[in-house]
Amino acid sequence: MKEAENKSPFVLVPETVKMTECPRSTILKYSKIGQFPQVIRLLGNRIAFSRADVQNWINTRLATTARSANDE
Repeated sequence: MKEAENKSPFVLVPETVKMTECPRSTILKYSKIGQFPQVIRLLGNRIAFSRADVQNWINTRLATTARSANDE
């Protein structure tokens, strides 16, 4: 089975931190103020984000950075 086929549509906070290289507190703060995908509550205290939404956020940030670099 390919790795991509085995991935959950959810990404937990520790994996989100690795994907974005942003601290947990920043991710949660940005989510709360609408600058990062919304938190998805799972069972108990577990929270996650939509994997697709996080990847889109990363892609948007990269595109914005590339555009800014080209404007200089």
